[in-house]
Amino acid sequence: MFEKGVNKLTSKNFSLGRLKSMIEVNKAGYILKAAKGNVTEAAKISRQIGELEEFFGKVSLRSKIGKLKGLSKEGKELAAIAENFLISMQAFQDKIDGIQPSIAIGAGETFLCSILLPNFKSLQQSTSGTRINLCNMRSSELPNAMDAGETDLIILSEKRLGKNIQKLSLGKLEYKLYAPLNWECLNKYQRSPLKMICQEPFASLSGTGQRRTSLENLTIAKTGKKPNYTLECSSHLEVLEAIKSKCFCGALPSFLGEGLLLKHYKHIAIKELTNMHGNLVIAWKKETFQYKPEIETVAKEIQKIFKKTITKKK
Repeated sequence: MFEKGVNKLTSKNFSLGRLKSMIEVNKAGYILKAAKGNVTEAAKISRQIGELEEFFGKVSLRSKIGKLKGLSKEGKELAAIAENFLISMQAFQDKIDGIQPSIAIGAGETFLCSILLPNFKSLQQSTSGTRINLCNMRSSELPNAMDAGETDLIILSEKRLGKNIQKLSLGKLEYKLYAPLNWECLNKYQRSPLKMICQEPFASLSGTGQRRTSLENLTIAKTGKKPNYTLECSSHLEVLEAIKSKCFCGALPSFLGEGLLLKHYKHIAIKELTNMHGNLVIAWKKETFQYKPEIETVAKEIQKIFKKTITKKK
């Protein structure tokens, strides 16, 4: 037991409030940002962390980040321990107050709208008594959202995951090129489908995402041209609808593109797109299981839903 923390003679500089301040600094990155730019509040937070340093002794919980003050390695470690404890206490309080436990699932709009929501009844039945919160995020945002406690489960390519993470594999994440079968030009691109992307109307995600950049670099390297960005979309679902209009070709994750019937659309596997492929997983932090044991049940149900959905499409 942590006797030092409950001993009246030694716990003078130790409190949950001080630990909470450390958690806020850890999430913000540095003290002034945690204080929302308020210099007086920043001084208070710094003092609280200093008092924790006195309590633990022989340790610096603060460090300089350039000209700003943040947490040292030990400070970040203590903040993570404190956050897990306070989250567990909140879960206990919610249980006492009769509030249903909640699980926040982070994923891209494509996965949420094409896989989870159409099968939500199945997910709901397997998670009786648990509230589900769906968080629509870009893949690049998901790992940080999980680290910050904004999401409990995230669905993304395994390539983006760090260490100390629990995960279940959903299946291979592949990208293919899809085009309307009634395009008369299809035959001339059989040996060089990348040229279709550069010469025919191409629907793509907007922005500078990893996969868009990767595809652009590939077409420039192979054909000397950028993709023919005729339509830019905010999600893969919009790209799918653009292809269905039979006005555009587009690259989609195969789990979404399988819904395009072969009698109307050409499915083209491009070997050069392998660097865009990966393993799609559902992941969560190991410590989350301690205060939300139902998280594994939810993850396994999503795994089952995904595999069932893909089997149906094929």
